[in-house]
Amino acid sequence: MAISKNLPVSRLPLAGAVLLWTAAYAAGLHYFFTIVWEVAVTDSGLFNLVTLSSVVLLYAVIGYLPRTGIFQITLGVAVVFAFLSQWLAQQATAQLITDPAYLDFLNQSMPVRWAMGFIILVSTGVAFIFYSRWREVAEAQARETDTRLLAREAELHKLQLQLQPHFLFNSLNSINALIQLKPDQAREMVQQLSDFLRLTISRADEPWITFAQELEYLKTYLAIEKVRFGHRLEINIQADNELNDFSIPTLVLQPLLENAIKFGLYGTTGKIIIQLIAKQTNNGMQIEITNPFDADMQPSTGSGFGLSGLQRRLYLLYARNDLMQTQRTPEMFTVNLIIPPRP
Repeated sequence: MAISKNLPVSRLPLAGAVLLWTAAYAAGLHYFFTIVWEVAVTDSGLFNLVTLSSVVLLYAVIGYLPRTGIFQITLGVAVVFAFLSQWLAQQATAQLITDPAYLDFLNQSMPVRWAMGFIILVSTGVAFIFYSRWREVAEAQARETDTRLLAREAELHKLQLQLQPHFLFNSLNSINALIQLKPDQAREMVQQLSDFLRLTISRADEPWITFAQELEYLKTYLAIEKVRFGHRLEINIQADNELNDFSIPTLVLQPLLENAIKFGLYGTTGKIIIQLIAKQTNNGMQIEITNPFDADMQPSTGSGFGLSGLQRRLYLLYARNDLMQTQRTPEMFTVNLIIPPRP
């Protein structure tokens, strides 16, 4: 596999650095070797131009080198380019400047020039290689991160889609139980279910909603359950007004209330009170849901998806497993939920 060629080149800083080096090179020839300015500038311009061209050519060649043995190959190419570039610069300079004293200096300085060209080409070539490797690693990490995010979003979407049939099946079972005994209530429940599904579908692509919107969802859901259970079901909701605009995951309360109804009402004949308290905290919001619980009365069987699905969604959204806790006593079942600020 070839080394990536997507290496950025900032033209203005590079041009400025080349001009500065050319001027410094010419000044060194003039002050240290007493070469007249015109000759020093010509010498510096030609040699640096040829060296810069060799660097650009080496950069182009590195882009097509294989990974295996790339450093050894780059070293060999740098030796060849350094020799050829400095030899070409020597020949071109000798054609433009015919002063014998300068030509003698030029011939004597060629080993140093070859060494300098080699060092420049090797250092820039190695820099190109390391930068390209760094870019490849960074791009691979970015792709891996994007893949994990896409997988997480796909699982979240799957969990949200699973939640809707889970509630739908339970509601249809309730409607089926009412059709023969209480057809009017069955029709009312169908209408309530239709309203709830309409709200759900309208926000199917919104993983986050405000707490006030979630409460509207919850009221529609509870209206469905009230049709079935009538006066036996009473829900007491207490929430701070400051939480109305707080962002929470969509349909995070409905499975909790469904769980409370499941453990509180199923298997009983009397009236129960389910309490939901939402409070603002320093780290977000806290929700506590309590319902009566009789250890001797087993709830009806179900998929068990509600709480487990919610636990999984919370982990995918917040990367925490400690946001939902349940507590069971002989008389009460409590769910404590912490919702941090939206990440």
